[in-house]
Amino acid sequence: MNLINDLSAKTSDTIVSYGERLSSLIVSNVIKDAKLFDSRKYIKTVKQFNKHIVDFDLTNKLIKETFSPLPKVSLVPGFISSSTETGEVTNLGRGGSDYTASILATALDANTLEIWTDVDGFMTADPRVISSAYVIDRLTFTEAMELCNFGAKVIYPPTIYPVYHKNIPIRILNTFNPTAPGTYISKERVKEEGKAIIKGISSINDTCLITVQGLGMVGVIGVNYRIFKALAKNGISVFLVSQASSENSTSIGVRNADADLACEVLNEEFAKEIEMGEISPIQAEKNLATVAIVGENMKHTPGIAGKLFGTLGRNGINVIACAQGASETNISFVVDSKSLRKSLNVIHDSFFLSEYQVLNLFICGVGT
Repeated sequence: MNLINDLSAKTSDTIVSYGERLSSLIVSNVIKDAKLFDSRKYIKTVKQFNKHIVDFDLTNKLIKETFSPLPKVSLVPGFISSSTETGEVTNLGRGGSDYTASILATALDANTLEIWTDVDGFMTADPRVISSAYVIDRLTFTEAMELCNFGAKVIYPPTIYPVYHKNIPIRILNTFNPTAPGTYISKERVKEEGKAIIKGISSINDTCLITVQGLGMVGVIGVNYRIFKALAKNGISVFLVSQASSENSTSIGVRNADADLACEVLNEEFAKEIEMGEISPIQAEKNLATVAIVGENMKHTPGIAGKLFGTLGRNGINVIACAQGASETNISFVVDSKSLRKSLNVIHDSFFLSEYQVLNLFICGVGT
């Protein structure tokens, strides 16, 4: 690579596969009765928007054939796969080992999927920001998915999809603290008395808000279709959408890295409208942060949003945009990235996620 000064995607996929291939070979010789399998032979992918997507029909068929009969210990390298069309080495991306485990658990009708990681489980918030954050005992698949998508890097979001459809519970456990109960994720929604209404807070500190606005959008059908079509064609993922009911502005949240390309393609898509003054030139506001509060118990509970925005307002935090789905399991809002740490702390205290609230009391005077 150094000599030719070039690294193609194909070569990169081959190089990064060696970590899994070597480590699984070594570990298979350490574990008694372990049989080593090559994931490239049965985890098959197809290409979409320059990403490798699992071909589930073929993959499930090959897994059932490969693991029949099932050995006492099957040792499988995660993360790596191969192309359905060419047979070349591909990979499943960040968190691909968890995803591999989930694909196998689903195809083989497992009772439970255990993910052994380096933390005790899902936390109520990022413990690096909030020292009083604690492990959440139980989550539903929906709550876990919402927390995963918004920065809780305990497991990779696609891991949940396959097992969710077969109702196979996931248990998150800590390799370095094996006696900890961890977090149990299943379809069952358990309302625990005395527990906080929300389950957790997560955030994305790498947010850019792009706004498409103009009076020429009001009452015009298909504007949002054009926005999302243009972004999808260029492989840009949108994780937050906020639209005024007057229809004269739509704000979308994307990663900072995608911001310039998103503005370019939207300015191109709406070039005629911008020229006629019906739509303003596309604006991007970078260096923002998205915060989400998550919990299925928020459904049909009045006053959650009021409490959230009241808490932020009292603490001088300005909300730039917000979004809530009708499922009521997630309320997301965008703030300046400088306000992120303060936002997380005041919400954690306000919703009684902390075991006790901290009150600073000062007594001043010259007497006794």
